[in-house]
Amino acid sequence: MGAKKIKVRKKDTEKADEILSFSQQMLEWGRRHASLLMGAVGGLVAVLLVSWAVGAYLDVKERRAQRELAALWRDTEALDAKDEAALKDHLNRLQSVAEKHDGTAAAAGAALTMTRLLFENGRYEEALQWYDRASKGFPKDAAAEVIMTYGRLMCLESMGRVEEALAGWATLAEVVEGGLKREALWHQARMTAAKGDRERAQKLYEAALQVKGLYPEDALLRAEKSRL
Repeated sequence: MGAKKIKVRKKDTEKADEILSFSQQMLEWGRRHASLLMGAVGGLVAVLLVSWAVGAYLDVKERRAQRELAALWRDTEALDAKDEAALKDHLNRLQSVAEKHDGTAAAAGAALTMTRLLFENGRYEEALQWYDRASKGFPKDAAAEVIMTYGRLMCLESMGRVEEALAGWATLAEVVEGGLKREALWHQARMTAAKGDRERAQKLYEAALQVKGLYPEDALLRAEKSRL
């Protein structure tokens, strides 16, 4: 993933930050490395889909597709993802909605729901592909673009595509503020430390500590910095 510049107004980044913060509180992430990677995208997807679906449903052309997708969302919440057969069937149903109603907001919603399930089940490369597909169906909204970018970067990081993820987090940190900026800097710090560049990692941890935000907590940032 290249370091594509995202043109974002301050109010748009604030909107995205609110979405992310709310999703964090809803899911009580308590995020610590592995749990972060498994839970973050699901929270973003859930909040984005709920806020977006209300407006989309007002379009008469969307209603039939929305009804199908709404039923699938209910089934998604009840899905036992450890049941491989059930997961496969559910993903196939979501893909059917995405393909049958291609070009509708519901199709984009089905694709985005797939990213959540695929990511949470460690299928990062597939999730990345469906992020690309979902992004084509959503309006060009800066807050939504930030959230899509965040999800892609989580996939890249989870796949070990370090340089691409680092470039993406660096770009995101330049255009967002508050908790999003703090987290983007933290991702850079951890990955830079893993590469062995302790001096650069220390600077990134310090930069993250200077930005106000709920997560990562100061204690976590300082603890990781002290282990360098």
